[in-house]
Amino acid sequence: MNMKSQKLTIVGGGITGLSAAFFAQRAMPEAEITVLESSGLWGGVLQTESAEGYLIEHSADMFTTDPEAAIQICEHLGKTDELLQTIPIADRAYVATDETIHPVPRGLSLMLPSDLDSILGSPLLTAEAKDRFLAEEHVLPHDWSQDESLLSFATRRFGREIYETLIQPLVGGIYTADPEKLSMQATMARFVAMEKQHGSLIQAGRVAKEKAIQREASGARYGMFRAPKQGISELVRWIMESLPQVNFQTDANVESVAKAKSGWQITTRGTDSEPPRELEADGLVLATSAKISGRLLQSIDEKLARDLNTIEAASSAVVILGVEREQLGRDFSGYGIIVPSILKRDVIATSFGSNKFEGRAPDGKILIRCFVGGALRRELVELDDEPLVKMAIVELQRTVGFQGEPGLTRVIRWRNCMPQYHLGHRNLVDGIDELMVNHPGLELAGNSYRGVGIPACIESGALAIERLIAESADV
Repeated sequence: MNMKSQKLTIVGGGITGLSAAFFAQRAMPEAEITVLESSGLWGGVLQTESAEGYLIEHSADMFTTDPEAAIQICEHLGKTDELLQTIPIADRAYVATDETIHPVPRGLSLMLPSDLDSILGSPLLTAEAKDRFLAEEHVLPHDWSQDESLLSFATRRFGREIYETLIQPLVGGIYTADPEKLSMQATMARFVAMEKQHGSLIQAGRVAKEKAIQREASGARYGMFRAPKQGISELVRWIMESLPQVNFQTDANVESVAKAKSGWQITTRGTDSEPPRELEADGLVLATSAKISGRLLQSIDEKLARDLNTIEAASSAVVILGVEREQLGRDFSGYGIIVPSILKRDVIATSFGSNKFEGRAPDGKILIRCFVGGALRRELVELDDEPLVKMAIVELQRTVGFQGEPGLTRVIRWRNCMPQYHLGHRNLVDGIDELMVNHPGLELAGNSYRGVGIPACIESGALAIERLIAESADV
């Protein structure tokens, strides 16, 4: 079988599936490529809305340049001139306390400290916490024959207070996960590698600073982020417009997949107006969540399906507010505010989109997004819009002195969209890869496996195509 001249079907029209189609078209220009999407929307969670002069992102509003997959696909598309950098004047994230907010210490990238003076001078931490922080250099490394949770790793290295005040909210804003279950090896392997190599993250920070690898930053290294001028949906549009030969099909809800003589048979669910459809493909990429892929593969490989079904996912809601700048009780120019879970508040984090990028709000107004739910507060996602909006307003009253009512509101719910990389996740995925060897011509891709975020999804789609081509060459 030569995949380069055969039929390829991709199930899932999110950024992973579209990226797979992009790299497939580049590598296999003669192949017949079809992308099936169950909804009427392309891009999955990457949706941008324009309303009342605001540019509203329903999920991610930017991507990082490290890893490089997202910026590289923009280079392939010739669109780097259409990307914005973050507004440098803001360049800070803040942490909420019971009474107020304080900046995240400069030079702290999640758990990598490169500016000790900033951390030791922070009013967020007690003298005891600072002493414990300095003792990190004397903490023995973990036996990495076994996985370790974020909670265990962070408290072991830095103590409970720094974990609760800084590390948990910084990480929580990325993974919306239970820190007691979150796998270090699956989510933050670079810190595991630093501990192995340097014995200390403080020492690793010194080395990084000396090599100018670690840029001075606030929490998430905002200078490394980019966004299309017209919103994240532009990335989706750019990819699709570059693929005129690809057959894109919406409302194509895949009911089942089965092995065929020369590849795979894909059956889509019928509707009131259309009967079920059957497609045949030499290669098949399931760019769906692990649970959906598990359901589709149940009749083909029970063990594989069972392993896929064990990968859980969390839900969250995004409460979007458009407000007058003068409604803030303080002049706030930061990118966002993270909220430690020990405060027992309803909002996980707040993002000020119009402080990050130009063109996100009309003059004199601010676009704010508050994130609610996650693995620790699943029940909040099911509340009606009104109480969720109230939660966001209360949080803004506490943090930036918000007054009055917002001029614009939106509530977006994303159910089961954030995979939870629990302890042992890496070994689980390695086992899934081993089972996939039994099914040549089939690949899995998406954020359920080896990374979340836009760059990781793009890379996952690209690697799926690479594996398909390599498999076909071996036949």
